[in-house]
Amino acid sequence: MRSDWLEASRRQKGLATALGVLALLVLAGVLLLWARWDYVRPVQDLYRSARAAAPQKAAVQYRRLGERLPQIEEYAELWAAEAAMPSMEALRTLHEVAAFRPQSPAAYEAHVAMARYYAGSDAPQAQDEYAAALTLNDTAALRLELARYLEKKGDDAGAYDQYLSALSKEPDAFEGMRRTGHDPLAVAKDLIAAGYDKDALDTLRTIGDPQAWPLRAQALADAGRSAEAEDAYTRTLQQAPGDATALIGLAGVEVQLGQVEKALADYQAVDTDQSRLAQADLLADSKPADALALYEKSPYPVAWWSATAILEAQKRLTETLPLYARVAASDSSFADDAAYRLYVLGQRLGDQKAAAQGKALLDGMGLDWLALRVGQGQPNLDPAPDPLPGGQDILGKAQLLASLGRDDLAHLELLLAARLQSAPEVKLAAAQALAGQGDVLDAQAVAAAYIAGHPHAPLAFWQLSYPRAYSATVQAAARQYQVDPLLIWSVMREESNYDPAALSYAGARGLMQIMPDTQTWIAGQLNADIPPGAAFTPETSIQMGAWYLGYLMQHFKGDQELAIAAYDGGPASVESWLQDRLVSNRDDWLRWIGFGQTREYLEQVSLNYQVYQVLYETGK
Repeated sequence: MRSDWLEASRRQKGLATALGVLALLVLAGVLLLWARWDYVRPVQDLYRSARAAAPQKAAVQYRRLGERLPQIEEYAELWAAEAAMPSMEALRTLHEVAAFRPQSPAAYEAHVAMARYYAGSDAPQAQDEYAAALTLNDTAALRLELARYLEKKGDDAGAYDQYLSALSKEPDAFEGMRRTGHDPLAVAKDLIAAGYDKDALDTLRTIGDPQAWPLRAQALADAGRSAEAEDAYTRTLQQAPGDATALIGLAGVEVQLGQVEKALADYQAVDTDQSRLAQADLLADSKPADALALYEKSPYPVAWWSATAILEAQKRLTETLPLYARVAASDSSFADDAAYRLYVLGQRLGDQKAAAQGKALLDGMGLDWLALRVGQGQPNLDPAPDPLPGGQDILGKAQLLASLGRDDLAHLELLLAARLQSAPEVKLAAAQALAGQGDVLDAQAVAAAYIAGHPHAPLAFWQLSYPRAYSATVQAAARQYQVDPLLIWSVMREESNYDPAALSYAGARGLMQIMPDTQTWIAGQLNADIPPGAAFTPETSIQMGAWYLGYLMQHFKGDQELAIAAYDGGPASVESWLQDRLVSNRDDWLRWIGFGQTREYLEQVSLNYQVYQVLYETGK
């Protein structure tokens, strides 16, 4: 019996020992797992834990993240340093991160962090760090931050410049300009130059200085308040009789008010190239001989172009040829139109030398629709071979950053590489990744800039520069309204450059730049309720634009050139130009399109369409 008891006791002791050892092993395992937890748990959890942790612990966890993800170690060092700021060691780390990959988002973030640190301690390095960050990623928000720092330290002149730079995107910038711009006249002048006439008038409202009157007059004229502008210019001239700028401004307002004789007298009182050109414009119908003399002596290509109009109206076609050649050799927007007309009239008059000169001038203008029209061909893009695959490190960094929930840094990684890297394979890979994420706007801008400097760019760059943006929506709308989808993209490229938030000075909105009145009319035709803000929605804008293009194509019986011109200038204008007595064929119509903007618009959209055809000829 005793032996059984002893045996049981030994077993119990052995079991207790084993359990104790097991417990110790489990405890050791738990302690080891706890110590190594940051090395085995998902990196996303580790990053989230670091973001929520106290500074000291966060710095440790960020560095462990860098050990596990060496591809983005510079970001881990950046985040660790940001968590440990304002220690000197952390500041040194930020400097090292900025120097490690100078054109990266990590460098940008490091510069911003150092700028804010130095700004908080009133150190002079703050401005340099802000400048370095803006060189990498120039945003209105960061400019506004720099402006506020400069204003706080008493550098009103520097702050004013930054507020002015941010004006178009940051509403608060205007108040900053008013606070730091000690000369309200200079502030008003800058606002007028930037197109903020209402704000300029608000700035000038309480100023009694006589020098405010010409600025007030200019702002009123630019705002279309002609009668008030006339009064303001009159007051200016009472204080400064014979002032040339005021006289020219007053004459321009008088033209708007229909006071042609008064305007002519005021222009004649000023002996400048500008006033003589304005006189010629007023005399063109009533005294064409006088106008012609003024036009021919003018230094401006637009004046020579206007001189050819008088000569053509008088059937003096031969006399137009040297003037067209003169315009074609200039750097004006009329150059290709003049070269084309020189070619057309040379052919018509049997002057082969003039025709050959016009063609040669067009051939030297690069990718141009009128040059293609003369050659009766499609664009020859002559692309270079696509570069070998590259940029894998950038793409890898972007993917890892996105996996951590840092889509902002992932996007900036691609954007800065696309903009700043010189290697075409890296630039292309980054731009394609941007496009693949739906960022058509930035990818297109990068590709277009590359093509501008490399006319024989690889085909992949051309396809990014002429993308089939919002493809499913465009294809569906094209089928619904029986419009070539390539035409929709061609119009979109010229109207908004694929920016759904585009807003013109005239008030046109969205991808297809629909005017509010046109939107109301289209909504009525479609029997649909389309709120004003819907024009900024890609689907709605494309739907309206495609319907309108379909309507215009039907209205002009499938004539695409007339439809394109009408999209910009209106169908009534196109019909009136067709009926001009000087128009006998399509070449004449191109010359006598009444709006210079519409003529350029037609040429650019038509060129876009031909490039799209070349790039996507296998399918639409």
